[in-house]
Amino acid sequence: MGMPIELSVYEALTSAGVPPDKARVVERQLESAIQSGHDAIRAEWRDQLMTKADGQQLKADTLKAISDLQRWIITAFLGVAGLTTVLVTAVVKLL
Repeated sequence: MGMPIELSVYEALTSAGVPPDKARVVERQLESAIQSGHDAIRAEWRDQLMTKADGQQLKADTLKAISDLQRWIITAFLGVAGLTTVLVTAVVKLL
């Protein structure tokens, strides 16, 4: 996925006098730690970043919610208008 990191840790350690087997262990531990860090960052990105598909789904959900809300508002408005009409008719009949 990412660009591989090329370190010359083994060569640096062996040229500094570290035995080759110990230098190889240190090199592998560093590679493992770096890879573990990369994996953790990728996992965090997957949890926090939005993909295009996520954005499209959010847009569709938002449009549906707006449509549902509009229906509720119109229904409530018509209900209030109908109730007002009934009340006005009742008051007129009482007079």
